Amino acid sequence: MSPDEVTTSPQKPDRGKSASRAGIFGILGAIVGLLLALFIGFMFLLGESRPDVVAWILFAIAAGLAIDLVRRIVRAVRI
Repeated sequence: MSPDEVTTSPQKPDRGKSASRAGIFGILGAIVGLLLALFIGFMFLLGESRPDVVAWILFAIAAGLAIDLVRRIVRAVRI
């Protein structure tokens, strides 16, 4: 590897912004996390002896993941 490939030089502002490198995995990870949080949240909400507070916390986490997912998709499309 040459030093040009390793450095994050300010002269190359587009370096490291490729959506195809790690961005697509972040988007897929956010989708999986969102679906998992929603599924587990609904399981806690529908359960009889389980606390509903856990479900609402998971729904809040899912909302945060949804916002992060939209941010990642918008950033990937702009590049």
